[in-house]
Amino acid sequence: MARSSGSSRAHAELAQLLRFGGAKIPAGFAAKSLAATKTLLKKNLETPNGLRAQASKLYGRLGGASPIDVHDPANQPALDALLAQHKKIAAKKLAFPKVRPGLGSIFPLPGTISGTVVPPFDFADFIPSLGANVHNPTMSASASVNGQISGSVVSASAIGFNTGNEYARVGIYFHPIADGTLTISATPTFSFQWSTNSLNTSFVGSSGGVALTIYALNDEFQIGATAGTPYVSWENFDCGQIHFGFGFDVQQSASASLQVSPGWVYLCFVEVDASATGVGWPGSLATAMASATVPAISYEFVPRLLTL
Repeated sequence: MARSSGSSRAHAELAQLLRFGGAKIPAGFAAKSLAATKTLLKKNLETPNGLRAQASKLYGRLGGASPIDVHDPANQPALDALLAQHKKIAAKKLAFPKVRPGLGSIFPLPGTISGTVVPPFDFADFIPSLGANVHNPTMSASASVNGQISGSVVSASAIGFNTGNEYARVGIYFHPIADGTLTISATPTFSFQWSTNSLNTSFVGSSGGVALTIYALNDEFQIGATAGTPYVSWENFDCGQIHFGFGFDVQQSASASLQVSPGWVYLCFVEVDASATGVGWPGSLATAMASATVPAISYEFVPRLLTL
């Protein structure tokens, strides 16, 4: 017998009440949690980006064992072809994969709080232009509560060190009623594509990935304990070579667990991250792209008293 719309609404409201621990997420919480995440991501990028800029200057003063003369007319056709290849890769837009959402049960085990949330999700954030420098690369990011997220960075061909990072996520909140273990899981469908192209000792880099993550956030909007599992990740900083990687419409499951306490609100989300660094052409070029569609996020909370 089909469930009435009133019964479905009551079921959804009860599930949310239990997931929020009987409390309400404060007004402005989403914006402040995004600001806290942006601060954390910038802090994580400051040191490596500073080292990359320094390394770029040092590499520029060095000569490789078999240097390519970028001023030799005989090399120009090959250099032009490599630049054209970079532009072709950079022009590609990753389409959001199409998936069918699944449904879950609210009480699979006695004494636990669990369920499955389908779009629209509680929040969808993107943080654009992290780590952008002079000679800015081309960057974009997007996030929607319907479960679609994306990030893309393409290094600039103009001569000059340039780097950028894009980040996006979509997810749900969980507020525990007691100490215990929170486990989340999701099966997104995602696509990714990256490339690096470096002449001689020109510095280059591409990194990124798709991951499932839990953040703890307190009343002062400080990020506490975290846990996570990658679906896919890459990191390449090899000079003097051409590298690339890709995957399209990949569907994969993952889960992550964290010990939780009622004094924190937990952000449970799928995220994409893309970062690319280059020094212009001829020199080095890089791309990094990732997109994902999240049909559902499942959660299970086991109070500590059940694990004693």
